[in-house]
Formats: sequence, C-alpha cells, structure tokens
Amino acid sequence: MPKMKPIQEWICDSCGQTVTPENGYLEWLSPDSGPHSFNVVHNKQRCFQHDNHFDRSDNPLDVFLGAKGLQQFLAMLDLGRVLDPVGRHMPGTPELRSFVDVIRRLHIPYYEEARLYFEAAVSEGYFSDQNEVSIFVPETCKAIIERYENT
Repeated sequence: MPKMKPIQEWICDSCGQTVTPENGYLEWLSPDSGPHSFNVVHNKQRCFQHDNHFDRSDNPLDVFLGAKGLQQFLAMLDLGRVLDPVGRHMPGTPELRSFVDVIRRLHIPYYEEARLYFEAAVSEGYFSDQNEVSIFVPETCKAIIERYENT
C-alpha cells in the first residue's frame, strides 16, 4: 500500500524528507529564455537549491495545487486570450521535461511515490504494454507502488 498521502505529501528534492503544503515551496530558475530546474523543497534555507541565483523564483507549494495551481503552471506557457488575444507576449518556454514532471508530481495522485520505482519498473518491462498516457494515470501509479514498494 502507498505510504504517502497522494496530492498531500511530496519528497523534498534536497533532503528527501516529506514536504506538505504547509511547509513546502516550489522553486525554479526563471531566466528570459524560460523557467527550468523546478524543485519541490521545504521552506528552509538549507533545502533551497537555487538560493544564490539572481533569476530564482519561488512560491509556497499550495499556490500550485488544485485548479488554481494548474492555472499558475499554464500561465507560464501562455498568458491567455484575454490578456494577450493574438499571442504576442508569450513567456519564455519552460524546459518541458522538468515542467511536465513537476505538474505530474503536484497533480496526479500516486505519481510522486510511484516515480521512486520507475527505474525498477522499466528494467522489468512493466511498461511494455503501456502508452504515454496510461503510464502516468493514478491507477497505474498506485499499481507500481504496490508492485515495487517492498523490493
């Protein structure tokens, strides 16, 4: 059975301990070329990984949760047709892999814990009959946890 509470607990990218909406932050680098290097961390100086970068951005983790949180991420891609009807002021494009991964971490139940076992699942061929969608749905993520958590 999963040990983490889905969409309520995450793993700090610095210290490896549990992060919650109450003590967590999302940090990233945000140069003109676009945001990248997203980290889920504790709201503690020692856990911040980008503390000495001038283009560092951060917000409390709860800002990025739920429907409003998803909109925060989408605004990094596109300001929207109301503020920018013809798409002239597109923000810098996020580094796609880390951007999509942090969205999955914060929005897909069981993904955060399941990702700990992805390497083992890949090496055993667990995903051989899965596609790019089914790999990351909550049911598959939960099944991965149940299959690999004791290995």
